[in-house]
Amino acid sequence: MSLGAVTLVAASNVYRPHLQDRVFGLAANGFDDEAVKRTATTAAALGRRLDALVFYDAFSQQAPLPTALLDRIMALGVMPVLTWEPWNPEGGAAQPLYSAAQIAGGRFDAYVAMWARQVAQDGRRFMLRFGHEMNGDWYPWSVGRSGARPEDYVAAFRRVRRIFDDSGANQVQWVWSPNVIINDDRDAISHCYPGDDYVDVIGIDGYNFGDDGGHRWRTPGDLFGPTIDLVAELAPNKPVWITEVGCADRGGDKASWITDLVSFLESTDVVGLIWFEADKPGEPDWRLTSTRATGDAARAALRGW
Repeated sequence: MSLGAVTLVAASNVYRPHLQDRVFGLAANGFDDEAVKRTATTAAALGRRLDALVFYDAFSQQAPLPTALLDRIMALGVMPVLTWEPWNPEGGAAQPLYSAAQIAGGRFDAYVAMWARQVAQDGRRFMLRFGHEMNGDWYPWSVGRSGARPEDYVAAFRRVRRIFDDSGANQVQWVWSPNVIINDDRDAISHCYPGDDYVDVIGIDGYNFGDDGGHRWRTPGDLFGPTIDLVAELAPNKPVWITEVGCADRGGDKASWITDLVSFLESTDVVGLIWFEADKPGEPDWRLTSTRATGDAARAALRGW
């Protein structure tokens, strides 16, 4: 169930990436009409068509499938990448209700089944990124939290996927998306892999925090290289995307880092690049367009991507 040469979206005006195609996308906060248009405008200013757009939906909202938002994104000819987060975004990481064990035990089956039925009825293809960055400790489902186990995360991912498949919602492309390796702990990623039968695309998230909060400036190869190698060993037949990436403005030359990132990824088998185009309060300004110099560097680098 990999992408291979299978088209992702049924609509005739929507981009249809194949395994060999390179994909460029953006992720941003807030996805109303204006946010979607603003993201597309940013891509146009960078001189690169927007192939994919990442947005986020939380379990706590108990909302139905956001079909209107899918309509807005697909109307632009863009692939929706829906990041489905089992938590309340305002509650922080310590929310036992949303642990992987609770999901694996069936607490949210009714909600998941509601979405699965709606997806099956809707019929459109999109990408669903469930429970991302599970190898960290900043989400309730993370295996880095006290008492959490990788086998619970695997069981949770498989359970959610099976509910969709059993409902006939098998047009969804499932994205399994770890953070880059943390503190050299490769096992936190490899032990959380749900298996080839449950994953269609592997997405890797990674941020260069610069010198913010005691971090150090990291080159693109240092940041992503070991994890790209690890997932290639883990699932050699799956397409690999960078599903979130950003770079801080402090601690080094961000414009050069953007150039170096694209150059580095071109030397790998990574086929998707999604930049986190958001300036969140209390965090570095991750955006490609944070300054004129970074925007110019991105525009030049993306010409060949």
